Amino acid sequence: MIKHILVPLDGAATDERALNAAFTIAKLFHGHVDALHIRPDPRIAIPLVAEGFSSEMLERLIREAEQADQERASQARRSFDRAITAAGVHSVGYPDPEIAVASGSITATWREVMGQSEDTLVQRGRCADLILFAQTFDTPPDVMRLETALFETGQPILLAAPGMDAEALSSVAIAWNGSRQAARAIAGAMPLLRRARTATLLTVAGRSAVTGPTAPMITHLSDHLAWHGISVAVDVLHEDGRPTGELLADRAKETGAGLLVMGGYGHSRFREMVLGGATRYVLETALGCSVLMAH
Repeated sequence: MIKHILVPLDGAATDERALNAAFTIAKLFHGHVDALHIRPDPRIAIPLVAEGFSSEMLERLIREAEQADQERASQARRSFDRAITAAGVHSVGYPDPEIAVASGSITATWREVMGQSEDTLVQRGRCADLILFAQTFDTPPDVMRLETALFETGQPILLAAPGMDAEALSSVAIAWNGSRQAARAIAGAMPLLRRARTATLLTVAGRSAVTGPTAPMITHLSDHLAWHGISVAVDVLHEDGRPTGELLADRAKETGAGLLVMGGYGHSRFREMVLGGATRYVLETALGCSVLMAH
């Protein structure tokens, strides 16, 4: 079950879309949405990059940073308030296990904390079932934040496409190459896979981080999913010159999938940064479908 969804907010236009997507999933599992806004402490961050500045100039920079941080926090809170009103969600300050178990209602919490962004995201993310971000389509994504969540929390992340709803999540594509990362992504997506009407197993001929998508590996996974009541169609793709990420994403859309499940960074992060790879393509591209990823 996906009961606890963490949504990092930064005062951007995508905050409300991320919250709407989180509430979509929370409604499926009677879950809780944790909205987290992290405010950096400018009195720590600015002196590190402002060496040689006068004390007056340093104080001015700190005041301006504090004002900008306050505006981002206020914008994030406004997005949270609008989203819970639209979803008819009850906001709570602290977890109440009795309410969560007995009523089956969905709840949300607003958290505004000051600290190092990456450290706080990791601490909170490790204590959630899923970390959700909105896909960006008009501004470059914060890949460093996405990679921090993916690499350091040990939990799956979900990149929600614009307009993601319960119907979109009813059709799922699974990218399978036999790797540990793909297996972890499938485990993280299992609650969504169980409720999907259709599931398609996508595998690229001759591509694998382990031994190749051989018939036994595909059969093993199909049998494993069948024990969970999930029947999959197998679709073997052949390379046609396109990057693997593009090949998988395009085929997922062709099958009508609203969600693509895949492992993240089967190769080294450095290799994907320099040469490109499926993960970098997915993180940096608005795909038209949501993506659940684990490492």
